Amino acid sequence: MKIELPEKYVKEPVSYPFSPVLSIEGKQLVVTSGQCCDDWDGQIPETIEEQARNTLLACEARLKEAGCTLENVFNVEVFMADLAQWGDFNAVYREIMPDPKPCRRAVQVGLLPGFMVEVVMWAVK
Repeated sequence: MKIELPEKYVKEPVSYPFSPVLSIEGKQLVVTSGQCCDDWDGQIPETIEEQARNTLLACEARLKEAGCTLENVFNVEVFMADLAQWGDFNAVYREIMPDPKPCRRAVQVGLLPGFMVEVVMWAVK
């Protein structure tokens, strides 16, 4: 499995926490269902930072079950109840996601009550 940035972006890195394009070589595609942040007791964290961290760690756990790590991720889809919280989400995302950052899209949507973010990850192994 190999995920690379095109040479242009290696020489001139972008400042945002995602890659504009990636070259991917692999044999098997792994996709998570939409993951949210509830814990084993069904409790939902109250802040976007906690929800972001728990959601990304839930994605990591699903990937591990399929034999992947966050390093295998090439695309991330982020669904947020309020895009005004985008900066707070990104702060956590920058901490957790390895380089090169996956390609990514984000949209504002209606989520189930209490949830602020849902994430889908695409990986290759």
